[in-house]
Amino acid sequence: MGFLDGYLPYLLRQADQTLSEPFYAVLNHYGVARSEWRVLAVLHDLGDLGVVELAAASLSPQPTVTHALRRLEDRDLVTRRPGVHDKRQRIISITPSGAQLTATLITEATALEHEALAEVEGLTALSQQLRDLTEAVETRLRATQTNQQAG
Repeated sequence: MGFLDGYLPYLLRQADQTLSEPFYAVLNHYGVARSEWRVLAVLHDLGDLGVVELAAASLSPQPTVTHALRRLEDRDLVTRRPGVHDKRQRIISITPSGAQLTATLITEATALEHEALAEVEGLTALSQQLRDLTEAVETRLRATQTNQQAG
């Protein structure tokens, strides 16, 4: 057994790529980049957000999100407006046409996911384990950062 056969980040990425590949074809059909999809999905689920929060929630670097927003705004799928308390901040909102496209893409993503995972058991437990894993790693990273700042 090689290193990659047991390296969890690699296995997670491999599972992601394998499961996501059919949906990437759907995104391509609709002319939506993966970075744009993540932005639209986050706005759909969380509502209006600032760029920094949107980047964090979409698991993307801020420059990537900024470029995606520019393209989405050009296609009237999102809008930007100044923040209420800080006029330099930009609040991003999904437009009605963006919401409609996102709903269509969510339907496609859900159907493809159900089809791909129809025979797989234990997904509820796996999903919870992944959430727990993420929380544990984030907690450990925060503790490490706090210790480094204190020392």
